Amino acid sequence: MNRMRIVPLILICCAASFAQDQADLRKVPATKLEAFQSRTGVVLIRGYSTVGTVSLPGREVAVDARELRDGSSPESPLATGVSITIREVGTLERENTSYIDIDEVDALVKGIEYVSGASKDVTKLDQFEVEYRTRGDLRITVFSGRKGKILASISSGTIGRTIAFVDLKELAILHDLILAAKSKL
Repeated sequence: MNRMRIVPLILICCAASFAQDQADLRKVPATKLEAFQSRTGVVLIRGYSTVGTVSLPGREVAVDARELRDGSSPESPLATGVSITIREVGTLERENTSYIDIDEVDALVKGIEYVSGASKDVTKLDQFEVEYRTRGDLRITVFSGRKGKILASISSGTIGRTIAFVDLKELAILHDLILAAKSKL
């Protein structure tokens, strides 16, 4: 077989392999809220209430109560929970939203309470990091900063993750907003 015929064959095989790899990269819904929103061929009814925001320089963290319904049976919600959206504003504007199903909200609240109480005593080493993660890619992290100060971050997403750095007081506000969102459901 001559080389002129082999090169196009190799290119076709590589393109097919690349297309397959791209298809494998599609994110599988991690929460019921995400799974329901990705449905096609149905009328989707979204209900939401913004319960509050934590405003920071260049960042905003918004907390919503959410319910999703199928238009063919709108009387009963198929998925309920909380969404947390982190917006970065400025030169590069982007946002990510993490969805927390109602059955995961209590664990998130307890996780925030735990990490908020973290101190240098959690390890014998110089620096520490304590993190809580949800199925929907929300991460709450408390860590040691410069000069022993304890800091926190809230992040959403995996690729192109958005991050808001907060102090423990602002993390307590987020905690209360999540509880308020849960009470609306």
